[in-house]
Amino acid sequence: MREVERLADRSVLHFTVTSLEDEPRHTGNAFGTAAGDFGSYRIPLVDPVGGKVYHPLTDQIGTLGSKPGYYEPGVRYETVVYYPPLPAGVRTVTAITPGTAGEFTGVPVVDGTGSGSAMSPTTAPGSTPQPGTTVSWPVREPTGEVTSSVQDLYGITESPEKTTDASGGDETVGLRTDVLFAFDSDRLTARAKAVLDDVAKETREKADPDRPPILIEGHTDGKGTHAYNMALSLRRAEAVRKELQAHLGGAYRYRATGKGETEPVAREGGADDEDARARNRRVEISYRIKQPTGGSTASETEETRADEPTTGGGRPAPFHADDGETVAGRTTTQKPTGQRLRIDAKPFYRDGAYLVAVFDIVNLGPRALGAGTGYGGDIAYIGGWYTGFSVVDPASHTVYRAVRMGPDDPHGPDDYVDPGWATFNVEPGTGNRGFFYVPAPPPGITSVTFDAGPFGRFDNIPVR
Repeated sequence: MREVERLADRSVLHFTVTSLEDEPRHTGNAFGTAAGDFGSYRIPLVDPVGGKVYHPLTDQIGTLGSKPGYYEPGVRYETVVYYPPLPAGVRTVTAITPGTAGEFTGVPVVDGTGSGSAMSPTTAPGSTPQPGTTVSWPVREPTGEVTSSVQDLYGITESPEKTTDASGGDETVGLRTDVLFAFDSDRLTARAKAVLDDVAKETREKADPDRPPILIEGHTDGKGTHAYNMALSLRRAEAVRKELQAHLGGAYRYRATGKGETEPVAREGGADDEDARARNRRVEISYRIKQPTGGSTASETEETRADEPTTGGGRPAPFHADDGETVAGRTTTQKPTGQRLRIDAKPFYRDGAYLVAVFDIVNLGPRALGAGTGYGGDIAYIGGWYTGFSVVDPASHTVYRAVRMGPDDPHGPDDYVDPGWATFNVEPGTGNRGFFYVPAPPPGITSVTFDAGPFGRFDNIPVR
């Protein structure tokens, strides 16, 4: 990874790729996604301070930029990918590559003239470049309409009473109805009033009254009839609305709805059925967040260095090629297949407003893994390959879950800040480097607990 060149109409990621194989190999979807995008470089750019992700520009054919072909052994291929224009205040980004190379932190963003963005091959047509030479892929011109995509990053945190799903633009607070109501009741308990008092204070600090409404949605588990669940969820949402309105007054507008059992956040019917049902019984409070007004922020000034803290989070992480020594590990045997896997946790590290969990998962046999093998768990964060894993603050017991790209889509899979696939090397004796982003715990926390799903929990994982 070299740099991102910021232009008036686009941004250009510059990097080189060198094949370490002994014979020519086609790119396939080595830089695409689990769903395909063959022959393209599908590499999101994450602003870890501003909480944004910039996806490559696409047209009706695919990703815009270099058009790769066969990699000759030992040849350096100069490559570019096009993105939407990055804001002037963004000085460093993280490139999220699919595969075991994973995240490239600390990629500098420089202002450019565009002279180096359109590259042409340096070899004659039909000739074969020799090992040790540097050539450039041809750049494909767009065909038809060009699509641009920039998304907020959403951090998910959980406590025994609530789950918070927040970005820089909006926030959803999910309250467990087991905390708010007695069984089959829509009357708030005494404990609920104290919980909602805290929620009201937070809402007053964050919610923008000029971008209404505050939306209150009731949800049930899958027991009972659809009609009964819809009615109960609406009554509970109305009870929460009235209590919030009593605290916040008439400066805000509100809307209460009931969703019944139609939008679960956990899969019911499994080994953890009771916990899954408890997660699904909830009332969600959503609002748009106030935006800062007036004055310049640190991220908007040209004097801000890439290694200095800016608005939205801590310092962007510099690039480091070495993950460090294994700090914890464990072997698990899957039932009923008898497949054995080992996870080796590395030190975690901060990248802006996020914490990066890093680990290796090794296949100990006796058979090959499926290329789609993931670790999603029973929580319905569909689309992430490690959403069954989490990071826990041992002092507050706050749970930090995988960072999502864009708002939740209740009807389809979401994308998360991870490699886009969990298992690339499938044969026994091979391993895969994994990582995922979670919201960063408070700055003073120097070690965390790693909940690695089927592998168990690991205490005292250092945060560097």
